[in-house]
Amino acid sequence: MADVSRSYWLGALGLAEALGIAVVASTYAAIDRGLIGVEAGAVLLAGGFEGLCLGTAQASGLRRLGARPVAWIGLTVAGAVLGYGLSLLGMAGGGDTGAQGLEPPLWLIALAGGGVGLGMGAVMGLVQLPALPASVARGRWVLANVLGWVPAMALIMLAASLAERSWPLWQVAALGAVSGAGAGMCVALATWAAIKET
Repeated sequence: MADVSRSYWLGALGLAEALGIAVVASTYAAIDRGLIGVEAGAVLLAGGFEGLCLGTAQASGLRRLGARPVAWIGLTVAGAVLGYGLSLLGMAGGGDTGAQGLEPPLWLIALAGGGVGLGMGAVMGLVQLPALPASVARGRWVLANVLGWVPAMALIMLAASLAERSWPLWQVAALGAVSGAGAGMCVALATWAAIKET
């Protein structure tokens, strides 16, 4: 990946996830406040937007290795929508535990986020394989996505747990942008390791 600097890769993915998670966080906050009625559709749409941001940022670097941008972006959007769809299925049976006001400890939130990241990283890495440049090892790419998304989702979920319901949407979006930037850099560092050998 001599044509793309590591700082470019980190910056592009950090910015992409900052924008994507700001929209996702705002969407969840709007749902929580009753401002959006079609909850599943809104979450999937926001997830698709995050995938569009990430896919565009990745495609801008990977095209130098032979990736086809349109295919890459489309698969990344599909992977994001699939990941968010699976998370919605996981939440569907949760219901209300009746323990109002009890927040789980931060370590448990981080652990849950890491578990979500494990699944999201596997989904994203596998879904992107058809458009992955031939010079990048398939198994390495999937593993890198898993390794990047585990801390990324832990960070996103920790940040989400800090947002108060009384916050205005712009404040939730700002927190989402900060956590998204950090998450994007986690994914960028891990995936950089998979492509720098090419």
